[in-house]
Amino acid sequence: MHNKEESATHVKRDLTITAFWCMMYTLNMATIQKRKCRGHTYWSIVESRRVNGKPRPVILEYLGTAKSLLERLAEGIPQKVRSYSHGALAVMLNIAEELRIVQTINKHLPHRQLRDGFTVGGSLLLAAIGRACQPTSKRNWFGGWARYTSLSYLLKRSLNKLDSQHFWDQMDALPPRVIPLIEEDLVNILIEKGQLTLDTLLCDTTNFFTYIDSANERCTLCQRGRNKQKRADLRQFGLLLLISRKEQLPLFHKLYQGNLSDRTIFKEQFKEILTRFKAISGSLEEITLIFDGGNNSKKMLKKVDTDIHFVGVLSPSHHKSLIKEANEYMRSVSVNGNPIKGYRVRTEIWQLDLTVIVYISEKLRSGQIRGTEQSIQKLFSKLNQLREQIKTPPKRGRKRTQKSLEDKITSLIASYTPKGLIQWNLRHLTEETFELDFWIDEEQFAFLKERWFGRRILITNRHEWTTEEIISAYHSQSHLERAFKTIKNPFHLAYTPQYHWTDQKIEVHGFICLLAFLLSMIAYRRAQENAHFKGSPHTLIEKLSRIRIATFIETQSKKTKGRYKTTYRLEEMDQDLSALAKDMELTKLKRKTNIPFSVYN
Repeated sequence: MHNKEESATHVKRDLTITAFWCMMYTLNMATIQKRKCRGHTYWSIVESRRVNGKPRPVILEYLGTAKSLLERLAEGIPQKVRSYSHGALAVMLNIAEELRIVQTINKHLPHRQLRDGFTVGGSLLLAAIGRACQPTSKRNWFGGWARYTSLSYLLKRSLNKLDSQHFWDQMDALPPRVIPLIEEDLVNILIEKGQLTLDTLLCDTTNFFTYIDSANERCTLCQRGRNKQKRADLRQFGLLLLISRKEQLPLFHKLYQGNLSDRTIFKEQFKEILTRFKAISGSLEEITLIFDGGNNSKKMLKKVDTDIHFVGVLSPSHHKSLIKEANEYMRSVSVNGNPIKGYRVRTEIWQLDLTVIVYISEKLRSGQIRGTEQSIQKLFSKLNQLREQIKTPPKRGRKRTQKSLEDKITSLIASYTPKGLIQWNLRHLTEETFELDFWIDEEQFAFLKERWFGRRILITNRHEWTTEEIISAYHSQSHLERAFKTIKNPFHLAYTPQYHWTDQKIEVHGFICLLAFLLSMIAYRRAQENAHFKGSPHTLIEKLSRIRIATFIETQSKKTKGRYKTTYRLEEMDQDLSALAKDMELTKLKRKTNIPFSVYN
């Protein structure tokens, strides 16, 4: 009897505690009520709400009988707890839903196929999100990344069948010819939602080395060329990328053969760029194209000047008279609050009416001075070795002559330093021995520092723009350089290694990486605007990935038949991470995404 009374006391106490916490998490007052059914008494947490203007009791939670509740409380809260990375992919899924990415991809497919319950667009989106969060092979997509995230929870389905064959089959269904159409539709959606401005576009090229075998004849896209990461021993493919200046979102891309020059591919794709953005905006009058000096040629510049406004750059070594003139008339101008020495003139270059600005970049000037000094050190080290060698006659081999030595020294100096900077003298001693002296021409070095280093020449047909606007527009080219740096990061958004070796697969892989970059940059911009985030896109992805969701799995009693009860909660976070989750709207748990992964609309 005593045990029964004690148990009843415990149940009453636990029911009171449960009711208290329910009241803490609800806006209105909730009470514990009992009801009888078939001779048994059941307890529930009930709240009074108005339904159609009348007060009605609304059951918030069924607690069961006093006995079953006591057993649950005695067993404790969940028997199993699992935790998954949630933040990064939840944000990207939300953005993909807003931009209708899956529907846009599926709309352009010539043949619609479902594999393992996923449309082609759905599979490619999942591959892109995985590429953004943790680049891995398609074989390792599930085992190395997806299984440790909340993706299955958000999609409400198992993903363990999404192996390499799944992704290869889905990639096969996307012809490269439809990729520009999908890209154009996505740009239109961004403009429609007010997330993109087309006033200034930044264009440049880069390349990516691969590990494709030299004997592989199925791949024509990857060829040997001048690699920007100093891997000329490997085959490579190139990327022409166009991004918006303000939002830094990718708007146009083209993968091309690795042995083509920047100038050649820019010439080939320029017409396509004009056609694309004329169709999007209706006119090119308000658009200005910014491109680097590697894309310049006399013939190409005439074409650009005829069709669109632009800001480009010229090589100072090809326009020495312009630099000389500018040095005499430099004056200080303010660019983004920083004083810069510059010279502006409207003149004719290559039979084009252009506004020309010559200005001094102190950062470039310091780098050129430092680089020249380092080159001099390396050169002097080699010249010292040569000086010691030619003091003694050779024991064997070719006969040493003054002419051959002079040619060798001239070639060596030319490969390290500007012309005229290093002076030298070679004197014949005996039969095949020589004395070499060399020194820096200090007067020439001073001239280079003061009158040559740091000079940039900008050209534009935007005659109405101020000097500050022109220089600022060119400086924004650094956004594109940062974009290239971002997509070459091995931990997020990495283009390589691509784990594919046919042209079609490499082009679809490039499109997947572009989607990953687009989603990441939109998330990055929102973090900057909503959470005042100051780090890089990679830091943002790392922080969002540390926002985790915990699943509490409550084991059923042995006598009870039914499903396991699962509760989802965000894990406790540090203050800065909690603020980021709130600002990115991750505190509102979404049980399921509305993206049509399994249906062709």
